[in-house]
This record gives sequence, structure tokens and C-alpha cells, in this order.
Amino acid sequence: MPASASISGLAGTNPLPNDLAEVWHCLNTDSGADVAICSADGRIHFISSVLSWWAPIRASDDLIGKNLLEVFPRPIAEERITLIKRVIETGKPVMLHAAWKGIRTRTVIRPLRSPAGTIDRVLIVGRGTVPSDETRAAQADFEVVQAQHVDKGQLAHLTARELEILALIGQGLTTAAIADRLYRSRKTIEAHRLSLGIKLKARNRVDLARIAVQSGLVAPSETTTPERSRRGPRSSGRSPGPGAGPKL
Repeated sequence: MPASASISGLAGTNPLPNDLAEVWHCLNTDSGADVAICSADGRIHFISSVLSWWAPIRASDDLIGKNLLEVFPRPIAEERITLIKRVIETGKPVMLHAAWKGIRTRTVIRPLRSPAGTIDRVLIVGRGTVPSDETRAAQADFEVVQAQHVDKGQLAHLTARELEILALIGQGLTTAAIADRLYRSRKTIEAHRLSLGIKLKARNRVDLARIAVQSGLVAPSETTTPERSRRGPRSSGRSPGPGAGPKL
């Protein structure tokens, strides 16, 4: 739908001026982000036509008027509605780090004021994370929240050991280095790597490393070039945390 039509009435009964309409159009089409406007009860009043991080969705028009509870699994929807209510009550924006379909996401929820100055809706902008997000979060004037409920996507089918090995691959460790780190044979680690490739439909170690970063098992700043075999501290058997990212 045209930009002017899609934003008319969102902040009142009058369409936005042409310059603001153009800004809104760019936000929806050029930013690569999902954009939505929701009320305190989680009701969707607007959502961008191109959706990458919201699913399972066929078209944005199908979602207008629906509640987030009808879009996301209940625990995920309820957590987001709670944040929406907090933003409306405090008037302060929140950045949410989460995961959807196993990919790290960054969602900012901002208060949306009406012409009368009241706040009864929020502007939601979500996309995948990028390396500069941690720096921006530190400099921005809003609260940063780690989601307690996430969609693990394809990672939900992995064992704890496979998640641990995937994270180490994401950090750039070689098969030999991982074997030393976990006190396992290279043959065992290679078998796990092959299993990961099958489960995640990854062609090689580069694909596995990319998945590890996208999922939040390892932060982009933690990736390194493959290292030589090196015996490290004995593993606790738990998957390494993702730094500032969501815990999967």
C-alpha cells in the first residue's frame, strides 16, 4: 500500500506531512527492518509489508487487528506485551535482544505519542543483529533487555554437546583444538561436526560458523581465525554463552 495511506491516522486523524511520510516510507522499505505499531494489549495496528523476522506470516494485511498472541508462541508474545506496556507506562524505549527461528534479533520498542501528548501505542523496529549493536546499545538512552523466551529454530534439535561444539566452531577453533578443549578424540569431534552439518544443512565449517554467530551462540566480536590445537580448561559440558546475545 502507498506510504501516505499506510501511515494516515496512525498519530491522529490527519496524514503526516510529505517529508515525514517519506521518512516513514524509507523506514519501511530501505532499512531492512520489520516495522510495526502496537497498542498496550498487543494489538497490531500497522506492520510493514516486507517481513523477515516475524513468522509464520503470509502477508502484512493478514495481521492488522490481530494480537501478538495470535502471531507468536504464548510465552514469547506475553514477554513482548509486557515490554510494550512498560514502554507505554514509562515513556522510555527498550531494546530487546532475542532470537527468532534460531537467529539473533534486535528489536527496539519506542513510545508513540499522539497529538494530545498521550502514549497508547508503541513503534516496534526489529531486525537481525550486527556487530555494531553492542556499541550502539551502550551509547543509547534506553534499557537493554535479554529475552527469556526465544525460538531456537533448527538449533532446537541439537544436543547440549552439539551446541557446545557449534559455538566453538563459531569461535574459529579447529577440530584438533576443540578435541583438546573438550578432552575428546578428533574422530569424536569430527563425527559431531558431520552430524551438525546434516542437521543444520551446512555445507562446511564456514556455514556452521555463520550459524553459530547468527544464533547468538557466539558474538561476532568473539570470532577468530582457526587456531592451532591448544589444551584449555576442562569443559563444564555447558554451551558457551553468547555474550550480550540471547541464551539459546
